[in-house]
Amino acid sequence: MLPRRSILQTAIRPQWTRRTSPSCSAHGRRRRRLLMTLAVETSCDDTSVAIVEKGVHDGNTVARLHFHKKVTSNNTEFQGVHPLLTLKSHQENLAQLIAEAIEHLPNHGGGRRLPDFVSVTRGPGMRSNLFTGLDTAKGLAVAWEKPLVGVHHMQAHALTPRLVAALEACNATLGEADPSRKPLVNGNGALTPTFPVLSVLASGGHTILINSTSLTDHSILGSTDDIAVGECLDKVARVVLPPEELQHAKSTMYGALLETFAFPPRAYSSIPPGSRGAQSKLAAQTYLDEHGYVHDWYTPPTNNEVAISRSKTKWGWSINQPLTKTGGGNKINTMGMSFSGLMTAVERLVRYPTDPATGKLAKQPRTPEEVSLEERRDIALGVMRAAFEHIASRVVLALQSPTPTASTVDSTNKKPAVVMAGGVASNAFLRHVLASTLCAHGFGEVELFFPPPKYCTDNAAMIGWTGIEMFEAGYTDQLGIRAIRKWPLDELLSPVDDGKM
Repeated sequence: MLPRRSILQTAIRPQWTRRTSPSCSAHGRRRRRLLMTLAVETSCDDTSVAIVEKGVHDGNTVARLHFHKKVTSNNTEFQGVHPLLTLKSHQENLAQLIAEAIEHLPNHGGGRRLPDFVSVTRGPGMRSNLFTGLDTAKGLAVAWEKPLVGVHHMQAHALTPRLVAALEACNATLGEADPSRKPLVNGNGALTPTFPVLSVLASGGHTILINSTSLTDHSILGSTDDIAVGECLDKVARVVLPPEELQHAKSTMYGALLETFAFPPRAYSSIPPGSRGAQSKLAAQTYLDEHGYVHDWYTPPTNNEVAISRSKTKWGWSINQPLTKTGGGNKINTMGMSFSGLMTAVERLVRYPTDPATGKLAKQPRTPEEVSLEERRDIALGVMRAAFEHIASRVVLALQSPTPTASTVDSTNKKPAVVMAGGVASNAFLRHVLASTLCAHGFGEVELFFPPPKYCTDNAAMIGWTGIEMFEAGYTDQLGIRAIRKWPLDELLSPVDDGKM
């Protein structure tokens, strides 16, 4: 304990935070040091801490992670996120992660260089969990006499492709060997994607389609009025996955298990060597050309009637896209989304057998053992196909919209890039459906940005990067800020604190 405590006290020593004279280069020119932040993420069940540094090399914005680690609470006993268990996990792990992070602060002037400010997730999320991270970050900001930046969790997901581009630029221009020692300069360089950007933020708690015209200007074009697509897939997985798979699951990321179940490993056995390369910053058509063979059996439907016809199975049932029939009302041709109906439909299909001849459900329920493995896989595939086609159709509507808000174009009349972020964005079938649908509607040239799976789920690296972008734009927060459970992204700069604990 004493050595670790000594490191923590050393990092807090005031004389290491008040260096007002910039360092000098070998040629005597004054040089500003790079911007660096320590970031904390505790919005749900992941406790994560990162140290992110930003710089410029050869005109490109680059970033490096001096530290990035997270601990996910084990909620398998409850088959879902348990609020008290996740809070306990944050309380047990956050301080330890910060202590480890401090050990990785870069050396400077005979000690460790302090971050320029502290970044922390302020919301949206689970209120008690958010407060754990926020209060800890406040303590660090006070002890180090540094500014505090409260980050919007969904803005961080939307900016993740920019973080990934900066990290990849660092590795590409400086090489992999000991990147922490490579020379960088302070400032701003080229970075993609540039604004405007259309983003689909799909997770267990949110499914929204936004148009971002700048760092702080985000218009919500469409969202779900009931449950998020991630929650839908998680709940479907609990019904569809064989009981033994649920019992042996090592995490509660049941949506990911649903994808693995629907597409067994043998489906990927024919992937050519080296094909798991870059999947981001590719035009939709290029993405299909390079990665489409994984799901080459799939072609997007040309209209709703074709989609409904193709959804029929040999079992007699069909799972259709939400909001495509008359029951969708005035939302059929809007960018609104709904996923609760898919979950309800699956619960009925599993509970009651379907007559293959008539397509009608029987009145007498069946036991789980009577549902074959093949039918369970078809249900899993049917739900994902319907949900993902539903999302992709909304992106197409946004690109087709004549209004500047929905499809802002630049001087070259180029459509905005499309970002897919959030935990569900790691689903390879979703990526394929989106790329295929865009190509089918004449948007094959639109650039797609798919972050690597490790940056799709909650992480402190994206919080740190967003904190850096906001800090550079002049935004910091007072120490009296509170966690915000619900925080619409289009109210980024004017959050409302409901005053609840």
